[in-house]
Amino acid sequence: MSWYNNLCRHIEIRLLVQAKKGITLSTIVRLLCAVVVGASLIVTVGACTASADQLVSGYWRGTLTEHGKPLSVVISFSQASTGGWSGRFTADSQAVMEYPLDSVSVKGSKISFVLGGGSLSFTGLVESNAIIGTFSAGKDTGAFSLERSAAPDFPYVVQNLVFHSGFVRLAGSLYVPRAPGKYRAVVLLHGSGPQTRWGTPRFIADRLARSGVAALIYDKRGSGESGGDWRTASYEDLANDAIAAIGVLRAHRNIDASKIGIWGHSEGGSIAPLIASRSSNVAFVVAADAPATVTYEGDIYRVSNALRDSGWTGKNGEAALALYTEFVTVARTGRGYAELQRAMKEAEREPWFSWLGIPPRDSWVWSWYPRVADYDPRPYWTRVNVPVLLVYGERDRLMPVDANIATIESLVHTSSNDNISAIILPKAPHTLDIQPGPRDSFFWWHVVAGYPDLVIDWVERV
Repeated sequence: MSWYNNLCRHIEIRLLVQAKKGITLSTIVRLLCAVVVGASLIVTVGACTASADQLVSGYWRGTLTEHGKPLSVVISFSQASTGGWSGRFTADSQAVMEYPLDSVSVKGSKISFVLGGGSLSFTGLVESNAIIGTFSAGKDTGAFSLERSAAPDFPYVVQNLVFHSGFVRLAGSLYVPRAPGKYRAVVLLHGSGPQTRWGTPRFIADRLARSGVAALIYDKRGSGESGGDWRTASYEDLANDAIAAIGVLRAHRNIDASKIGIWGHSEGGSIAPLIASRSSNVAFVVAADAPATVTYEGDIYRVSNALRDSGWTGKNGEAALALYTEFVTVARTGRGYAELQRAMKEAEREPWFSWLGIPPRDSWVWSWYPRVADYDPRPYWTRVNVPVLLVYGERDRLMPVDANIATIESLVHTSSNDNISAIILPKAPHTLDIQPGPRDSFFWWHVVAGYPDLVIDWVERV
């Protein structure tokens, strides 16, 4: 920020000007409130116009309102030295914290920003202490109102760091309670696809640190600020990334090296037993919505349920599942593509064909799928001899919940480990949040009540 903007923001400006004919106050103000030395006249300017960065930068607290339903949020904006804008979104009820906005544009008193891959677009006007405007969510619209807020004062220290897994550079953040001492700690694992440390991981790290448990979150390889590419990685590679993160915690002066655990959801829950079986430094395991079967078998189970849920039943559903199963076989083995291509040609006019979304031959999926398709977490569960907590959504359609719990419990027991518990979150799908169905009146989706607090309570007591 220039000295001029700084003065305009904090104090009245007293201009010492030489009283010369033809030099007016308005001329001087247009010259950026310049100070001319050689005083014979003192003029007080009560308010220079604040610049855009003064009006917008900082934290804003308020609500989004759609169909009369409010959602409490905190949004922050900042401007880079190059002039570009960025922002972050927090909604406690959605277990989302400091999630990056897709884009931010500031032009004078007008601001626009986009969130969630374009799912929410905002336009508003900025005043000194308020931002008011509207947003669109698909075909729906709503209003938002924000008031300037003080920056949050966290009861923990945030340490941004870089570490390496082999030749891959990984970027993360460590959250450690402020009070001196040796703390137990958790490494949060990623779900499938590109994943950064922001959003739900950041929210969980905040809640852990507030409870006296350190937390390390990091950008998945190929995401955010981390190098590498998850699309060319095996689950063993991802497990090694987590083991490297555990090594960072073990070397930290404020971490109890004997009390470091892992917490993963979905894909993270799948590789959790692999990590625990390969590292003797894992003290406990939290696996949420963890598969208990070979990856490709779980994939077929997921699609079979999705077909039924989308109304593709009877012969249509059977034909669609048969084609998808053929795709899975070709993708994992690399054999039979010509036959699959002929089958796809014959089916391309079927009403369900586009729904399947079988990727084209040049898609990254074809090189990634063989790396993960035959991964089986079950043998690794038999080698886990530390406390385990399983968490599932009652309405998970990606996997059979009761069968998975029974399978994993029996596998863990084979290593004489009886320290395993399970939590089923009522009415929750695989995402562990509650969203309105097609026949429901609108409400803002929200994390299931009790999650992640129940897990954090278990971590504190384990």
